[in-house]
Amino acid sequence: MVESSNPHQRDRNWKEMVAEAMAESNPATLPEKIAAAESAIFERLQTLATNSYSESVEVRELHEASNALLALKTSVLKFPDWRQA
Repeated sequence: MVESSNPHQRDRNWKEMVAEAMAESNPATLPEKIAAAESAIFERLQTLATNSYSESVEVRELHEASNALLALKTSVLKFPDWRQA
């Protein structure tokens, strides 16, 4: 993935990737979509952390998206839910 210099483009990319994963109905391609979305979230969080924007609205959105992907993995792909250990 090529990183855009436009912050709105980067924001749109991770949100689109999360939306694609959440909408994916094919279990065979779902793991790949989730992995790509999680990677985009991680990269964006790293960028925001280095820019000292840790309290931004986007950081909260990134955490919510990450939690939604975890729920998708545990409910659809039957990954173990480490939060219930």
